[in-house]
Amino acid sequence: MHDQAAGLRRIMGHAPRFRVIGLFGTDATLTALAGAHLAHALSLRGTPVWVVDEALAPHNAATCLGLVARTTLDQTLRRDGQVAQALIEAAPGLHCLPANGGLPWLAGVPERRWRAAVEGLTARPPQPECLLLLAPPAREDLSLALCAPQRLLILPQGRQALTRAYALLKSVQRSHPSEHWQVLVTQAADDEAARTTFTALEGTAQRFLGLRPHWLGSVPPDPALTEAMRHLRSVREIPAERPAMLAFRRLADALMDTPAPAGLYPPEEFWLKMWMFSRLLAETPPEREPDAQLS
Repeated sequence: MHDQAAGLRRIMGHAPRFRVIGLFGTDATLTALAGAHLAHALSLRGTPVWVVDEALAPHNAATCLGLVARTTLDQTLRRDGQVAQALIEAAPGLHCLPANGGLPWLAGVPERRWRAAVEGLTARPPQPECLLLLAPPAREDLSLALCAPQRLLILPQGRQALTRAYALLKSVQRSHPSEHWQVLVTQAADDEAARTTFTALEGTAQRFLGLRPHWLGSVPPDPALTEAMRHLRSVREIPAERPAMLAFRRLADALMDTPAPAGLYPPEEFWLKMWMFSRLLAETPPEREPDAQLS
């Protein structure tokens, strides 16, 4: 039924728009958890989603989804080019694609080999309607997530996280700016407290970066989530009625209801442009890097 509906949308000219969202966070564990839960919630609402997971185990989305990566995108390209082997199914409509090396690695991949890889990725059904690029901690300025026109900053509630959140935001904006930032506050005592954290970050970003991030929402602390992470249990095993799980379902809806940035393109074109962007950054002097555009 899903394949029939997708085919009908294409015939009628209403194919779903392909979204690419970069996930950045100040806490590796919380960012991985949020990425995995958002991906799971998106799949539950019927949105096919892939997670490009640059973080390393155990603080990565694959671990949170109960997956063990036997190979990564970069390894398959070096070995035999069968990139589809790196794509792991976590649930119907939910796949994880582990990748290491970021933009510097991608810039070193020959064009012909990358085009062949793109053919393999785009031939794998179901194709994603949403691609989440999970940036690795401490290496965000080299991440593939910089290619995402839409960004999500994930941080815990409280003033202690604000300095790190602003530093991360500033670093990423200097590497490759975007006007489309949203903020998700985790471990939130309540929505009012979370918005206080967001408002402080928003004011600083607007004053010093000329950037106005937008509020996405908050997630309350939930022992079920941290226990699952501690015991390496999948997010899919957590009861759906848990407060945090309900919050992620609402956040997934809000994320997809957000107006998408202009100039979106289909998956094949995005993968190819991501490679061209990596080459552009590799060839551009450091002082010019903020002007580089993925278009």
